[in-house]
Amino acid sequence: MNRWLCLFGVALVLTGCAPTPTTYLTLAPMPGPTKPIASPPLAIAKVMMPAAIDRLYLTSATGQTTLHVADHARWAAPLDGEAQNTLADDLAQRLPDTTVLHPGDATPPRGTRLVSVNVTRFLPEHSQVVLNADWRIAARHHHRTIAAGRDHIVIPSADTPAARASAMSAALSHLADHMVARLNH
Repeated sequence: MNRWLCLFGVALVLTGCAPTPTTYLTLAPMPGPTKPIASPPLAIAKVMMPAAIDRLYLTSATGQTTLHVADHARWAAPLDGEAQNTLADDLAQRLPDTTVLHPGDATPPRGTRLVSVNVTRFLPEHSQVVLNADWRIAARHHHRTIAAGRDHIVIPSADTPAARASAMSAALSHLADHMVARLNH
């Protein structure tokens, strides 16, 4: 009998010590309204994020001055790169008659418009995701601003890593919608 209790106790300890599997997250483009305009090519020049949120593990706001870094939910790639590629995909879907260049694509010598985004907040907070971003689309050679904006986007989200990544993807999708709506041809 004592032997069975001892084995049961060891089994409980081993079960408690079993590692929790890591969930790898990625952002994904989402469909949105299209705008059939023929525009010079758009190149996603950069998406800058604060270091506090541009980390490998999913980071959530738990208060005004506190963050929680998840132990077992991490990004498949750095968040700024994920956001840059997803935004390029979102814009390409919305602007079917415009070439949208992804990071690393060769840029044409003339006429390219550069998209720059400065993210100031991009975090799950309680039951939502908040994206605050300043953005600018400018002519590559003249640096003339073609369109610009400051957006505050809030997307409802469940409290799971996958739901939060999906809500973050939706927030980038809304940002792409705002860019396209303000884009002059």
